[in-house]
Amino acid sequence: MSSTETDSAGSLPASVRNARLLVLGAAYALLVLIFLRTGLMLSMVSIAGMFAFGIQVLPMGLLLPGLHASRPRTYAWLGFIVQFYFIHGVLLAFNPDRLAWGLTHIALTVLIFCGLIAFIRRYRREFGAGP
Repeated sequence: MSSTETDSAGSLPASVRNARLLVLGAAYALLVLIFLRTGLMLSMVSIAGMFAFGIQVLPMGLLLPGLHASRPRTYAWLGFIVQFYFIHGVLLAFNPDRLAWGLTHIALTVLIFCGLIAFIRRYRREFGAGP
């Protein structure tokens, strides 16, 4: 096993583990928010609703296994992907009817971004490796 991958989150130092938990918690909260918003705006039983939900969830869904495996490169990629979710939140916030959804979207993406930056920096400091 290389130094850039760990076999479990339990073997990570506390500072790295806390940043990892922040990213995972905020990422799952964002996915739940997307599910709720899509379900309320579009009928999830329709093909259009399922397609809209799938398109929004797919980028982060592809990264979840790497996030759970604590791979620093996956966290770096999430830094690029989360920008699209941030932009989507800003666009939602410009609509007065969706202001709360947009601000929540923005807050969660900022939490994800700050958490992943903390994870990568602390991982590099502890293991001397990174993306």
